Amino acid sequence: MNSNSAMDNITYHRANQNDIQTLIDYRVIFGLELAGEQTAESINELREQTKNYFEKAINDNSYIGYIAKRGNDIAGIGGMVIREQPGTFKNPSGKVGYLMFMYTVPSFRRNGICTEILSALMNIGKQMDIAVFELHATKEGEFVYKQNGFEIRKEPSYRKYIN
Repeated sequence: MNSNSAMDNITYHRANQNDIQTLIDYRVIFGLELAGEQTAESINELREQTKNYFEKAINDNSYIGYIAKRGNDIAGIGGMVIREQPGTFKNPSGKVGYLMFMYTVPSFRRNGICTEILSALMNIGKQMDIAVFELHATKEGEFVYKQNGFEIRKEPSYRKYIN
């Protein structure tokens, strides 16, 4: 992490039920930054679905999140969805940590916040017997993930959205 004195006072904590509104707010901010302007109806639906998700997933540990703050200001957020599926030869436990919602507030970027959150999430993942971590990266985030040993997969991935 940079030795910038403005970043010296950053604290990190694992998200809990008391942080759900913050997670919702920053999930919307992150989504708008990625997808652009949305209708009020679409934003409200995302807020409601996100609230339902976090209330359940934080409770049952299928989502692990971290929040970085300086004083009362949010500096960054990141999370990991724990996926369980049948094992493979490369991943016998079948557990996968899907890293998502890695977001640093623009004024705090390029100060190691994402790297700190990524490290905390992967350490917890290892304690949970997770040996595989996946993510989708924005162009801005690619450097951080490559720097931390992530590689682009060669296997093609397909997706279909159903309305």
